[in-house]
Amino acid sequence: MERTADGKYRAEVTEDWKMWVPVGGYLSAIALRAAQASSSMFRPVSITTHYLSEATFGPAELEVTPLLKTERADSHLVKMTQNGKDILVAMVSGAATGHWSPNVTWREAPQSPRPEELEDTILDGDVVELMGEEPFWKNIEFRMIRGLNGPHDYPNVDHLTPEQQKYTPRRDAHIRGWQRMRGGEGLTDPWVDAGRYLIITAAMQFPVVADPFTPPLTFIAPTLNLTVDFHTFHPEAGWLLADANGTYVGDGVLGADTRLWTEAGELLVTANSQMTYHDFSEPKVNEGKEKNWFELRDS
Repeated sequence: MERTADGKYRAEVTEDWKMWVPVGGYLSAIALRAAQASSSMFRPVSITTHYLSEATFGPAELEVTPLLKTERADSHLVKMTQNGKDILVAMVSGAATGHWSPNVTWREAPQSPRPEELEDTILDGDVVELMGEEPFWKNIEFRMIRGLNGPHDYPNVDHLTPEQQKYTPRRDAHIRGWQRMRGGEGLTDPWVDAGRYLIITAAMQFPVVADPFTPPLTFIAPTLNLTVDFHTFHPEAGWLLADANGTYVGDGVLGADTRLWTEAGELLVTANSQMTYHDFSEPKVNEGKEKNWFELRDS
């Protein structure tokens, strides 16, 4: 990232984190680094991102506006643009370190086999068809737990028509598994390590709400807003346990939350997001689109 003026920066959005378009977690990580450049705090506390437009690969301009600066915490507004188009805005807070407080974790890590006890996760066929060749999947290893049971009973959907199946879940919206960003561990700067957590948790939000309705995948859900709260930092940790749950879907909006732990059970992150539902058969999903992430299926 290059500083171009007071509070202004230029970054390059690369295709390393491409999933049809630049993934939202990666864009938020760029915004987080811009906030760090303006912050005097040791660590980030939270980021809330509103995604305004689809980003492209290439240069991006970032403007950081300080909103609060004290000895203990600060807050910044980050705005990303490309060619004069607003891509996102993010609110980022940071905090100092070394201050006394109680040290309690109220959310324990869920039960899970160790990552070495699980096989590498192979994407389902319909998912491979959509995004198996995208560069994003080359950066993160997945070892997901199969067969998670939820508290709800759902009808047998096999007798339903294809149209009915599109709107009827087969199971609870809940996925859990180990993830490791290749080369991501060992970066001791908390702001940099937070970018790793951000990308991993953001990537869980859509899969957890899509999972109950597949196969085959019949919709996409672009993220409106994402909030990630950073609790602790463990840059030495490689495998991270992600537990994601769908919270609600209705009126064209889907919600999800994700938590992230180390193998030792340290809680790293709590994240939540809101997404909008777009059926592949909706004309507006495909109109005016050429080979981008909205144009995935004919129906």
